[in-house]
Amino acid sequence: MKFFWKLYLTIMLMVVTCFSVGGYLLIETGFKSSLQREIEMAYQENDILFSSFMNDLLTPVDGFVNYENSKKEKFSVIQNSAATLRVQTFNGGISFCLRDNTGKMIYQNGGFLDDISMIKEIKSGNRGYKITENKSKYKIHTLRKLEMAIDDVDIYLENSRDISSLFKGRKEQYQTFMYCIGLLSLVGAIVIFIVTRWLVKPIEKLSQATKQITAEGLGTEIKVSSDDEIGQLTKDFNTMTKRLMVSMDKLQEALNRQEIFVGNFAHELKTPLTSMIGYGDMLRSKKLSEEQIISYANLIVQEGKRLEVMSMKLMELIVLKKQNFEMVKINTIEFFDEIKAVVAPIMKDSKIEFKVLVEDIEILIEPDLMKTVCLNLLDNARKAIIDNGVIELIGVKSNDCYCIKVKDNGCGIDAKEIGKIKEEFYMDDKSRSRSVGGAGLGLAICDQIVKLHHGEMKFESIKNQGTVVTVLLKGGEIFEEN
Repeated sequence: MKFFWKLYLTIMLMVVTCFSVGGYLLIETGFKSSLQREIEMAYQENDILFSSFMNDLLTPVDGFVNYENSKKEKFSVIQNSAATLRVQTFNGGISFCLRDNTGKMIYQNGGFLDDISMIKEIKSGNRGYKITENKSKYKIHTLRKLEMAIDDVDIYLENSRDISSLFKGRKEQYQTFMYCIGLLSLVGAIVIFIVTRWLVKPIEKLSQATKQITAEGLGTEIKVSSDDEIGQLTKDFNTMTKRLMVSMDKLQEALNRQEIFVGNFAHELKTPLTSMIGYGDMLRSKKLSEEQIISYANLIVQEGKRLEVMSMKLMELIVLKKQNFEMVKINTIEFFDEIKAVVAPIMKDSKIEFKVLVEDIEILIEPDLMKTVCLNLLDNARKAIIDNGVIELIGVKSNDCYCIKVKDNGCGIDAKEIGKIKEEFYMDDKSRSRSVGGAGLGLAICDQIVKLHHGEMKFESIKNQGTVVTVLLKGGEIFEEN
């Protein structure tokens, strides 16, 4: 069964049940209250009869006080006294009778039968009542014992009061109530149907949106039309959808990064590969001395090993997000000499003047990763130069930091693009970068490596004049030479 019908039938059942119970209790409470008043009125009439009868009976009557009178004579006196008793109310005369302790009638003025049931139920000095029904007519009978006896025979005074109108009124109320229940059910069915449809409509919208998301994907926002719980649920659903979209976009972006990384990782390793190819080509095509051959071969082996180690570390850094690389204390002169040995042949082939200025101290870094930073920055500087190029690699101590700078007189970067150049796969001049073998990963990799050293990378550039990249290694320890 659908939620709509469950809600609709539940509300209908609750409304009809509550109205029925409430109407029943109201009618019965009113009836019992009216019945209690009628009982009190019947008791009051009984009290009036009792007082009047006892006063008349205690008035000296010839021969009644003579205890030698026979039982029959005494009963005759009581009957005569009762026959003269008349009590009038708003409803007319009060009907009453006198009984002995066997329920037999001594006197009545109409409508009473021999009955001992009430006499058995009351005790001496008490009074009681009974409601009787005969041919749809209802009466209240009240009974009390007189404070006298004739030859050990107790006498009881009983009166009756017609309450048929009370029961008739209750019956009419129930008939009216049943009519109202039917009318309420009809009107309520229509109203509750409309209200239930209105309540369930937002949930149906949520269901439709869920189906649309299943069929078409995220992107559908549901209009919030209320501030109640359903409206809050709709807001929460929209918020969840937006967050899912963001999460999915991030996941897709990460997937795209990894896919592109796999396809373009080789391009970012072009610098060491170019160096190895250059040395290999020199060995193959030129006549060299034995010392040169050994030196170039040694450089090729060193670059090959460094390339292998660097590839794994870059993979761990970018793909696996590894952060716990071991830092090593290294001399800056030795460190930059290794970089110069790799880059110098490339700079020479590109007809670029390459200058190195390094302050001789010891620093705490991860050498392979920091070489990657320097080589990437130098390679970017080389790609930015068109002709008459000059590139400077500077390493100096600055306050509590070690500062590495790469300066060039290349094409520069537009001021509005500087904030984007560290994003993965971003290239300022895409056509030129692709033509020289770039993939847009270099500066993003460099930025991660610098952050791994608790450092900072800054860019200063003027279009068509050149660029200065500054790497501040603020978090690493610096060991000065004694």
